[in-house]
Amino acid sequence: MLYDCIVVGAGAAGLMAAGEVVHQGLSVLVLEGNRQPGAKLLLCGGGRCNATNVRVTEKDYYSSCRHTLKHVLRHFSTTDTLRFFAANGAPLECAEDGCYFSADNKARTVLDALLRYCQQGGVQLLCNNRVRSLEVQNGVFHVFGMQEVFTARTLLVATGGLSYPATGCDGSGYIFARNFGHKLVDPRPALTPFIAGDEVFSSLAGIVVPLRLSLWAQGRKLAVSEGPFLFTHNGFSGPSVLEIASAWLDCRQEGGELRADFFSSQKDEGIDFLLGHAPQPSLKNVITRTLPERLAVVLLALAKVDGRLPALSGRLTREEKRSLGTALRALPLPVRDVAGYAKAEITSGGVDLKEVKGADLESRFQEGLFFAGEVLDVNGRIGGFNLHWAWASGIAAARAITRRCRS
Repeated sequence: MLYDCIVVGAGAAGLMAAGEVVHQGLSVLVLEGNRQPGAKLLLCGGGRCNATNVRVTEKDYYSSCRHTLKHVLRHFSTTDTLRFFAANGAPLECAEDGCYFSADNKARTVLDALLRYCQQGGVQLLCNNRVRSLEVQNGVFHVFGMQEVFTARTLLVATGGLSYPATGCDGSGYIFARNFGHKLVDPRPALTPFIAGDEVFSSLAGIVVPLRLSLWAQGRKLAVSEGPFLFTHNGFSGPSVLEIASAWLDCRQEGGELRADFFSSQKDEGIDFLLGHAPQPSLKNVITRTLPERLAVVLLALAKVDGRLPALSGRLTREEKRSLGTALRALPLPVRDVAGYAKAEITSGGVDLKEVKGADLESRFQEGLFFAGEVLDVNGRIGGFNLHWAWASGIAAARAITRRCRS
């Protein structure tokens, strides 16, 4: 059978695109290497599925081509996302931070909505059928699966990147793209935890605190992120860390340094807000009003300040004030490396947006070949932006595929 479209990859972008194309009356086959579709989608948002954000713009993403990114996002807004999932039995609810999650806090509900949408239109989904290679002959794509060859008029590569390899992401889409002449923006892990350079914080594993992280290199502040920060057994994680990981990778060769402000809610810099002029509790007791005791003990030790001292300005030397201020407001974090693809939520880099035809996401080197989702050089901030890119790019590619098949 000659399909109108074959989609390689049954993830968020692939399923959205397949459903959109099939509902236009075209025939669609989706090939998935895993035994079940949507393996990575089920992990999103800690299993709650952070499906979009209250406000999504091109400024929320890193990409080689902001212009194309902007036009792709116009194909599917936050409002469109809410309407789509509500209509397909998976209403989304907005959290205080502007992130939209599945109303029942189950990523499975979002995946089921996508599968239902595809099934209603007649998408043929074949799982446990990894694509080995692709060829094109006389304008027809030949897709070599595990045991047979499938043919189609158009082909959409939506294989994801390299993050979470346990879900089947193996970078095969990059190989397919190269075979058709595409160059890649070097892939690397993004939204990833850090591995610490020493064990000074290992005793704090499991502690979560809100803070502000700032990234510095050669005397300049390059990036800032705020939010929950998690101490792990071998490093640091949490939204504030994941948010700034890409920026740290960008400047690691320049000696980029991460600094933690544990009292970022204070408008004034320094530690004067901790120090009084009347009889006061000890420094340790004052600090533990805000921070967990285990963390306070470690920070005081790093500052080399006796936590038993009264929290009085006159009881601290100038050097002790400076040292304590650094430990509490601008502590350098000993980062050795990122945790890598096994822990990264997404992959940065991939197929260069400059090598696709605008918002159609069609290859400039091979007519009828399209890309969508994480395989492209687009990675968003934490907060639903990456799944929104999957929906928007899937819809954009699907509409271009429909136009080509009907022309």
